[in-house]
Amino acid sequence: MVKKMEKKETKKKVTKKESKAPKLAVKPVQTAPDIVHVDQEEVQEEKGLRFFLVIAGIVLLIIALLVVVPRFFESDLITLDDYHQANIGGEDLDNAYMYNGFSFVYYDGLWYTQILNQYTNTLYDVPLHFGPQNLTDVSLSGNLNEYFLLLRNNTIPGDNLASTYLTFDPDSEQMAYVGLATGELTQNLAKTLSLAFVPACTKRSEDCAEVPVITCDNTDDPVIYLKTSDETGVFGEGNCLVIQGTEMELVRATNRFLLGLYNIVG
Repeated sequence: MVKKMEKKETKKKVTKKESKAPKLAVKPVQTAPDIVHVDQEEVQEEKGLRFFLVIAGIVLLIIALLVVVPRFFESDLITLDDYHQANIGGEDLDNAYMYNGFSFVYYDGLWYTQILNQYTNTLYDVPLHFGPQNLTDVSLSGNLNEYFLLLRNNTIPGDNLASTYLTFDPDSEQMAYVGLATGELTQNLAKTLSLAFVPACTKRSEDCAEVPVITCDNTDDPVIYLKTSDETGVFGEGNCLVIQGTEMELVRATNRFLLGLYNIVG
């Protein structure tokens, strides 16, 4: 009887151990903290995304204000003709004024006035580097009438009825300014007087191999001589019209001649 009881107790112990084993196996793995940690990261990401969107919205709003708001204060004057019309109408403009009945507008770095070509009945905007208020001290002297009388009766080859030689010294060290004065002169007179220009040089050189040598003394045809000189001015000598100056003063003298020709500056 004793032996049997011992066996039963042994079985009880074994059974007791076996009954505990499932409880240990079922014991939950501690994953809850990890799950909570993932949720916090998502929350932080969402907060960061919302913050980024708010900042981006503010930046876009600032950009929109910088672009749109100035438009409410912008002038309605956009084109050169708009400025001319406003100037002629008496509006007070910082970049324009009237002079002897002509509108002058500073636009894209140049002064513009409107001149009628009587031969084509076309109104042109002619560009100048200087307005009339900056040209009154440039002298215009001599007799210019003979030069203009020769324009319709010259013997310069070409199809254009009004032609003139345009000559300069090829050895001048101020060719950039000579070129600037040449462009302003030819562009103006081609538009307003339908005048044709025949390029020439005062002496033979490598750069002047293909053009005639023309001075104020070797032809009876009309000649415009762009001359670099320390004295700024315009003067007429028979068939020759001399426009002279140094650097931008040569351009200023050219503008003075043009506005004198248009009867704007006397």
